[in-house]
Amino acid sequence: METSAEPLKYPSHYPPTDRWKKFFIGVRWLGPDLSFFKELKQNQAARTSIQMNAWGGGKRQEIAQRISEILVKRLKWHTAVFIPNDSLAVVVNGPQFDLIDDFVLEEIIEDAERAYQIELETCKLTAVEPTFGDLVDLIITTIEEK
Repeated sequence: METSAEPLKYPSHYPPTDRWKKFFIGVRWLGPDLSFFKELKQNQAARTSIQMNAWGGGKRQEIAQRISEILVKRLKWHTAVFIPNDSLAVVVNGPQFDLIDDFVLEEIIEDAERAYQIELETCKLTAVEPTFGDLVDLIITTIEEK
């Protein structure tokens, strides 16, 4: 079992690539194993505010905290503690499997654009698997370029 200090990420079998696993996603016994969501939720819930120090303070931590509060409110994560290496896909999709896309990432982007009077170009998230830190750094870079 992972510890709360390790980055949140999906296991290698998720999201499914097999067409039948994709088709039966969320269907017990036929689709992919989704039991890892419980572990993700537990690991994130065990985090403490001390782990927010991984952001290094300042504007970076302020932005991470602002986004974290949206994630807790909209997706029901247990705490508002996320670390830079958490998978962006995991944090914006929440601690449980849900077929309905709530467009949380779009809400985060709109909030940042309003709060910092910027226009984010998410296409600049060039990493194959972007992290939460990548998003925060994009916001900071965009603010600095303004």
